[in-house]
Amino acid sequence: MKKGSRLVVLSLAFSIVLMTVHAQKIALKKGQKLETVATTKMTMEVMGQNVDNQSTATSSVVLKDITDSGYIFSNTLNRMTVKGNGMGQDVSFDSDKKEDMDGQMGQVLKEKIGAEQEIKVDKSGKVSGIAENDSSKAGGGMADMMSMTGTLAKGQPYPVLIQLPSKNIKPGDTWTDSSGTPATVKTIMVYTLKSLSGDSALVTFTGTIAKNGTLQQNGMEIQMDMTGTTTGQSSYESSTGLLKRSSSMSDISGSLGVMGQNAPISAKVNTEMVARKL
Repeated sequence: MKKGSRLVVLSLAFSIVLMTVHAQKIALKKGQKLETVATTKMTMEVMGQNVDNQSTATSSVVLKDITDSGYIFSNTLNRMTVKGNGMGQDVSFDSDKKEDMDGQMGQVLKEKIGAEQEIKVDKSGKVSGIAENDSSKAGGGMADMMSMTGTLAKGQPYPVLIQLPSKNIKPGDTWTDSSGTPATVKTIMVYTLKSLSGDSALVTFTGTIAKNGTLQQNGMEIQMDMTGTTTGQSSYESSTGLLKRSSSMSDISGSLGVMGQNAPISAKVNTEMVARKL
């Protein structure tokens, strides 16, 4: 092999090594700001009735501090819109409209809109702690139940950061991650580093989700037993590990128990999140 050819091969090999390591890290700066827009489309069947719902949440994310053990973020929900229909009723809500905030749904969400929530995240991109207050606990109900595909709880992946294995990886490598508990959300995901291109890392994933526990809805206690599968992909800025865009599709089924009666429930949930640096 000619000297020039050997140099080209060595250069390419070195570039591949650099790309592999470069993509496999979280490298953030204190004060980093993001805007995230998360859209969830859900079709649900419960007790023979169909319910369609689409919600969009616009939030601001700020990296407040970097510690020896990880990162401290603040999450603030700035706007929420909901459109849906089911059981003979149409629902339309926009938190930017005063008349909507004065309505029934607004009363549930008013303590969440504009409230800052502090999130602690470890070096691998998992939530290690949530500083909850009355505002962050307000509301929920069925909305929290069906957000099992994107819940934010201790031990779960923080959605704006790449999820990393403990080993070095290159395009084509896969790894499995298990997080959470059935009381919050239990997930078992198989990730694949699909490709590296420029400053973008594409990760695909497939896995299972499960949630078992109780929630309060309109003064009633509801017992949930839910399982599902999910597939999707996420693209990240490889130099920082910050999310660019993610999408997933989940198929969920199970039952709800109310006052001694069990009702079968199934749902298809499509989610998409876009993150933009500020």
